[in-house]
Amino acid sequence: MSFKKSLEPENKSITSFEVHKTFTFTEADSGSGIYSIPLIKGTASNLNNFSTSTATSTTISGNTFYKTPSWHSINTIYYRDISQMRGYVDLLNGVPTSSVAAFEYQSSQPVPQLGLDGVLRSTTSRTYIKPFTRQLHDTATVISIPQQLFGEKIEQNSFRLTDDSTDSTIIIRDDGYGNLYDTAYSSSYSLREPDVNNSGSLIGNIFYNDGIVVLTDTGSFYSSVATGNGSDGFQVRFNSTQTIYEREYTCVVDENEFVHTTNRTLKVGLSGSAGMSPFQANPDDKSSDDNYPYLLHGFATSSYNSNGYEIGSELIGEATHSAFSPYVTSIGLYNDEEELVAIGKLATPIKNDKEVALTFVVRFDTN
Repeated sequence: MSFKKSLEPENKSITSFEVHKTFTFTEADSGSGIYSIPLIKGTASNLNNFSTSTATSTTISGNTFYKTPSWHSINTIYYRDISQMRGYVDLLNGVPTSSVAAFEYQSSQPVPQLGLDGVLRSTTSRTYIKPFTRQLHDTATVISIPQQLFGEKIEQNSFRLTDDSTDSTIIIRDDGYGNLYDTAYSSSYSLREPDVNNSGSLIGNIFYNDGIVVLTDTGSFYSSVATGNGSDGFQVRFNSTQTIYEREYTCVVDENEFVHTTNRTLKVGLSGSAGMSPFQANPDDKSSDDNYPYLLHGFATSSYNSNGYEIGSELIGEATHSAFSPYVTSIGLYNDEEELVAIGKLATPIKNDKEVALTFVVRFDTN
């Protein structure tokens, strides 16, 4: 085994790319960790006088979820404050659920006005528009997807909820911007305006990075969607996301480099493959259980002193010829602490000719 010190910066390359995996679950897959949880806003007394014995709750796979505290948690994180809410926020366009696409947010934010020279000239006030894409009603349904399934995030445009709780199948999809819509009204949704019946534009929201799906439209038509309480259940399908890092290292073997072999089978008498400390038993006693296994497998030399067995260096005749060159069969990469972190195996041994420089590219993926 031969070693070479650090690689040059130009011989190292790390690139990243995303990979996706499709998952499909139903409400019957209790072991998946995917839960559908009903939410109720309740009243102040439901929170101020909260008691686990009287609070409205639901039990799923042995886990108890309290509906009102859960509603307020979802509201605080995703709906209450437009300047703090998580997930994609469309401040201008929105998706309508009525004839008006959006309504004014309760506060305004200062907008700096810069001159051509980049110097601040004045500050004006602009009223933010809170989109209808973020309305949490008094009741809602949350589908929670565990991080171990969605990875870094749910891939945009991959979520699909199929519900058979009613007489007709309802299919709900995401639009890639965190909104959920009923595919039966996809044409009116794409136009960002309600149909003649003033419906069909928005069903809820999905928060890709958190694995949270919120069905905010729980009116009569969607009241049983994703609850599992109808005549049949529901199915969710989504793609997980994971970033893979492709690491590439270019290893250069220059001329007359690594031309010596460390293969012990080329040593005279198979000697010198390892150095060992002195034995406590008599080293001349080949019947000793402590010594004989080492002698039997060729790990010893005929040279022994108080320092132990010495490593031999004499090669057999075939290995001393001027045309002899070792073959490269594997390349190991070590960190700064000289710990082996990766091994590249060659499909075919490559002869390390003394007069030829070799370049090996070691490539592997990590997450």
